[in-house]
Amino acid sequence: MNQPAIRVAFTLSGEVYLKSKRTQRRFISILRRNLAAATGVDTAMLHRRQGNRVVFDGPLESDRLEAAARVFGVSSVEVGEEIPTADLEEITSRVVEIWGEQVAEGTYAVRVRRRGELSWRSRQAEQVIGAALDSPRNRVDLGDPQHLVSLRVDESSTFITTRRLQGPDGLPLGSQEPVLCLVSGGFDSVVAAWMLMSRGCPVHFVHFGLDCAQADHAIAVAETLVDLWGHGYDPLVYLVDFQPVKDALRVQVEPRMRQIALKSLMATAAASIASTEGIPAIATGDSLGQVSSQTLTHLTAIDAASAVPVLRPLVGMDKRSIIDLARIVGTEALSARAKEVCDLSEGRPVAVEAPPAKVAEAARRIDDPVLAKAVAGAHRFRISQWEPGAYPIGDAA
Repeated sequence: MNQPAIRVAFTLSGEVYLKSKRTQRRFISILRRNLAAATGVDTAMLHRRQGNRVVFDGPLESDRLEAAARVFGVSSVEVGEEIPTADLEEITSRVVEIWGEQVAEGTYAVRVRRRGELSWRSRQAEQVIGAALDSPRNRVDLGDPQHLVSLRVDESSTFITTRRLQGPDGLPLGSQEPVLCLVSGGFDSVVAAWMLMSRGCPVHFVHFGLDCAQADHAIAVAETLVDLWGHGYDPLVYLVDFQPVKDALRVQVEPRMRQIALKSLMATAAASIASTEGIPAIATGDSLGQVSSQTLTHLTAIDAASAVPVLRPLVGMDKRSIIDLARIVGTEALSARAKEVCDLSEGRPVAVEAPPAKVAEAARRIDDPVLAKAVAGAHRFRISQWEPGAYPIGDAA
């Protein structure tokens, strides 16, 4: 038997593989570009094989494999040996050499996928290889094995997996239109951005700076998200000094209406930026009923204040579920440092079901030039250009 070759196989998510041929080609082109950014290899070295896989011929460092396992549109990343044979005896011999010691204790299972005209069936191969791996200290467990021995066989070669990483599935980042996401630095907004990225949307970010907010912290959380999951993209960030708007609210709007009026004005400002930049929608981390500005009545009022659609990926999730997702995303620890201290009510009860017309009336009390000046003065930069303190706002400017 000839010398085995090391390969890395990236299995496409089911959503990508089941698209029409034309859409599939476009998605896979985007996916190859994103995988190239994650792994540091040339796009030309990532080629499609066996229908639902993109393959790299050669080994990759562990950190590059882990990065590839965070590329949306990838179902799994598998490292393995490819041997130039479909002979069951030769395959079994090589599997025992690779896996024999690892599965000598504990539970294991063998999975064989085959393509083409072969002299044996998958079930037969699984039984033969499984028997060859049997030892006094192990046993077969087809349901939840500690070790899964996975093979793909065609008429001329066999791929024996030696390491497997689960991918995020979803759609390739860049396969859908962009979204502008309002970010605060807490748990919710960055998870909302991640969920939209998983659906193929490149996400740009806008943060509304207030004296009670932490602009650098918010951008740091967004940067962490992009570093981990945004392979191939360098999103735009818009940093808006919204303190003059908040100051005007304190003077012009009654305390109980200030919080929802502020959220409404943020939506108006974000929609203005999105429209100017050709971004078709904005997104927030709103979860229905979580706080006073997120009642259904108030979400309706915020929708009315925006000139573009408002997407809310977290609308049906509770806080614990959102934090659990932030842990998976990798932003939980950083988001936990955020300080939620922007209370405009002066200790008084706040409106929870103010009609949209009343919210709009409160927002109109803020002079148009105040809002327009805040939007026009926004810092606009790529997230890769950001450094803490580089874009001061308010009194620090």
